[in-house]
Amino acid sequence: MAITLFVGDSGNTLSSIAKKYDLDAFLIHSSNYKQFLNTQHTKNITVYSSLADLPKVDNKHSVMHEILLKADQIFYSPPKIWSDNSDRFVWDTQKKYLEFLLYDISIRHNNVQGLDLSNYQNTYYLNLVDKRPVAQKCLWIAGCSIAHGVGVNQTEKFGAIISKTMNIPVSYLTKGGSSIDWAADQIIRSDIRPDDIVIWALTSENRAPVIKNHSIAVESNPDLLLNETRLYKSITGVHQVINFCKKISCQLIIFPTICSPNLKLLLTDCENYYHTPYQISWIDYGTDNMHPGPKQHQYWAKFCLTHII
Repeated sequence: MAITLFVGDSGNTLSSIAKKYDLDAFLIHSSNYKQFLNTQHTKNITVYSSLADLPKVDNKHSVMHEILLKADQIFYSPPKIWSDNSDRFVWDTQKKYLEFLLYDISIRHNNVQGLDLSNYQNTYYLNLVDKRPVAQKCLWIAGCSIAHGVGVNQTEKFGAIISKTMNIPVSYLTKGGSSIDWAADQIIRSDIRPDDIVIWALTSENRAPVIKNHSIAVESNPDLLLNETRLYKSITGVHQVINFCKKISCQLIIFPTICSPNLKLLLTDCENYYHTPYQISWIDYGTDNMHPGPKQHQYWAKFCLTHII
């Protein structure tokens, strides 16, 4: 006795596929699923079903999962366009829930055909903005558009000045509008090695990363400066980087650019944090009249160089 199950979306397509395999194939739906699950089948049968044909999943039961567990052989036949195609959050779909169940079954019983999980292996959430240029000692600059050097030439950035002065290559873990937790993640997952130098120009903690259409955007809201959750996310991100750099024995220099006095005060006991004198405005401005200019970058480069061992 063997139970062959075809799963996909509701409709004639799934029915046709199943009946092409076995003319006696029948649908499992809300009215007959209990009978199917409770019957000790004594002959080979072919059945087909979808999430839309069965009772809704709740926190106690998933009928589809119970049916999948009972099948001896499972063929997954997804349509090009699913019936629940809508504007809902992209993960809240029949397709993704069914594919999760099929993944679970395939790991346990290795009896699923037609399941392709390659789309879930896309690393758009894990992209690193720069990489290690050489095996020898490197300089890493982290931060937002200020550290990236918006408003100045490539050679005028404080990272470029330090790199030239020390005669070591530089990588930029920087992105305009990025947040502290974004920079912390970039640092921790990059190929930073012992004896490297990491310089992190801290941005404002009111920036919170949000994901839109598989890319990182930033929600910048002045009200978040008073949000203790953002302060928590920022301070833990900083300490994660401090711990990481200490573990791998690389030098870390953190200095503030536009973070608030709240965060600066919480960093006073960190040996890797170097406080720069309070400034109302930049020494000069870049070409966009918003970001710091060449003189300000020169000041930061000199400041960092005095603290590099």
